[in-house]
Amino acid sequence: MNECIDHIGYVVKKLDESIKFYNKNYRFVQITKKITEPAHGVELVFVGNPKYFTVFELITPSSNKSKVYNFLKKNGEGFHHIAFQVDNIENSIKKYLKNGSIQLCEIVLGAGHNNAKTVWLYTKKKQLVELIEKQKNKIFNKRFSKMIVKE
Repeated sequence: MNECIDHIGYVVKKLDESIKFYNKNYRFVQITKKITEPAHGVELVFVGNPKYFTVFELITPSSNKSKVYNFLKKNGEGFHHIAFQVDNIENSIKKYLKNGSIQLCEIVLGAGHNNAKTVWLYTKKKQLVELIEKQKNKIFNKRFSKMIVKE
């Protein structure tokens, strides 16, 4: 079963300020437009450094009913989850469940992932994991095809 890191999720207070911060401090550039994800009550944007194939998903709650609102209120800005790209989401879920993880939701089509199948799990190590099914005939991390590296 093939898995690779797709992105690392960070919860932030304000997307625009965070985009500027990651650009100034880590030379990350904005990869996607701002995306509204109604299923989770969040707005998000992907930023990254194409030189190192590093991608962060910056997430902010769109209301106090958002799934990350309480996270932000309790913990402040910071690491939220790690996302893996997988070949077959159903097989990957079975593997995670067999290893003691808990499936937190049904498989949904992720707005931030070109409507690829996604699912959330919580591992025995208290990690929040997002699985994203690799789309057939799609280049790995297509987001980088539009990025420009500024040295």
